[in-house]
Order: sequence, then C-alpha cells, then structure tokens
Amino acid sequence: MSDQASITDRAGGRKALAFYAALSSCLLLALLDKAHSEVLALIDTLFFIYAGANVMAKRQTPTTKEEKKK
Repeated sequence: MSDQASITDRAGGRKALAFYAALSSCLLLALLDKAHSEVLALIDTLFFIYAGANVMAKRQTPTTKEEKKK
C-alpha cells in the first residue's frame, strides 16, 4: 500500500474538490473572456446538485434509542 494521499484527500474531500473544480472553471472562463452568465449558472447549478446530493446521501433518519423507547 502506498502512503501517498490522493488528490481528493489533499483537497479536503469530494465536496471541496468539486468546489475547487467549479471555481477554477469559472476563473478560467473569466480569464478567457468566455464567462457568460448562462455558462456560469450551469457550472454553479451542477456543483450545488453534486454537493446537495452528497449531503442528502449522508442524512439519516432520527432513530435514536430514546425514540425507539417511546
């Protein structure tokens, strides 16, 4: 096994890596003078869909011991 961290680990996780990718895409488009509002909105929407899906996948129903006793 290798002791080297992957790019995802170095970036701080999948959501952080997706944020950095979206940010760098927006920056590159702005530098190339191709940053139209609909393109930037699409990148922003895709990032929020990814991040929101990741958060919803980790959400659990509240099944604690106290609720089971009721």
